[in-house]
Amino acid sequence: MDTTQSDSGPEPTFMGVPREKIPWWPRIDQDKCDGCAGEYDCFKFCPHRVYRKRTDPPKIEVENRYNCVVFCQACRKMCPRDAISFPDKAEILQVIKAARTASGV
Repeated sequence: MDTTQSDSGPEPTFMGVPREKIPWWPRIDQDKCDGCAGEYDCFKFCPHRVYRKRTDPPKIEVENRYNCVVFCQACRKMCPRDAISFPDKAEILQVIKAARTASGV
């Protein structure tokens, strides 16, 4: 896997597939999210600038979905409100396999 990171963010491909063709990024349950009471733990934790803060009321949004590292779920594990979810890994693997097959990778 080509999961090498650079200072500017994740590589533009994952396993030879353009990152824009892989629908892997966090989904935020806005009913559960309270922005960690204004502490924004996931925003502070993620070094890839995936999230954007909202202040009134405190919430988090996904701003740069393709900056999310494919199969990383570290932010979900630290969310105290369980407001972050990700797509099913098996389904994403199928998307990647289909893209690789289609492109002859």
